[in-house]
Amino acid sequence: KTVAYHEAGHAVIGIKLEDANVVQKVTIIPRGRAGGYNLMVPIEEKFLETKKSLIARITSYLGGRVAEEIVFDTVTTGAYNDFQVATQIARAMVTEYGMSDLGPVQYESVGGNVFLGRDYFKEKNFSDQVAHEIDKEVRHIITTCYEKARGIIEENRNLLDLIAHYLEVVETLTKADIDEIVSTGRLSWWDDKKEAVVSAA
Repeated sequence: KTVAYHEAGHAVIGIKLEDANVVQKVTIIPRGRAGGYNLMVPIEEKFLETKKSLIARITSYLGGRVAEEIVFDTVTTGAYNDFQVATQIARAMVTEYGMSDLGPVQYESVGGNVFLGRDYFKEKNFSDQVAHEIDKEVRHIITTCYEKARGIIEENRNLLDLIAHYLEVVETLTKADIDEIVSTGRLSWWDDKKEAVVSAA
């Protein structure tokens, strides 16, 4: 149930947030270290990311943790990778893309050298004071996105409950399934099958 609500949280953000990637598939079937996953892709192929689209991506990654908090009044380790990716995007916005109040300055650049077993290293060209400012900006981006995710999920609690319910019983939802749930509030192929079984009994 927790995994279902976590994944439903991601899905609700993808459905309701402008500029978010489109939800193509949601499942609670474990995959690697993940309890479930969302397959979300852009509406169209992009060669450039806007600030709005990056903010939407971060907000989407935070949707799972927000759903856990709202529904269960607790949190799990399920958002570990979500936080990792969200933080990487936010930090890149601040230090590489000049998308923060620190201005259009590149503070870090990714090098291609292999050093001490790492695939890359980042060259840092800033003081401890600037490092503190970078941390503040990253935290501000994450916090703002988190509150945005909370607002969207609270406003769409019924949709969250519906998606989580169907994930619990069928485990995997396709884009067509999700579109039907959003437009009709039901999943006809499952509901009809369940009704047929009840009638037969």
